Amino acid sequence: MYICLCNAITERQIIRAAELGARSTHDLAHGLGVGIGCGRCLSCAKGLLVETVARITSGSCELAPTIDGESR
Repeated sequence: MYICLCNAITERQIIRAAELGARSTHDLAHGLGVGIGCGRCLSCAKGLLVETVARITSGSCELAPTIDGESR
C-alpha cells in the first residue's frame, strides 16, 4: 500500500527502512523522501515506523535478509 503518494513510497519501503535503522520521521524524510511533499503521509508513516520499531526491539519480528542473505 502506498503511504506517501507524492513520492510513491510504500508501506514495505518504510518497514525496510526501519529494519535498516530508521527511527524517526526525519530519517524517513532523509532516506526515502517521506513527507517532503504535501506532508499528509507523516502521521501514517510515523505510526507504521513506531509499530515496526516496537516489533524489532521486542524481538517478535524477523528481519528481512540482506543481499548477502544475512538478517540485520
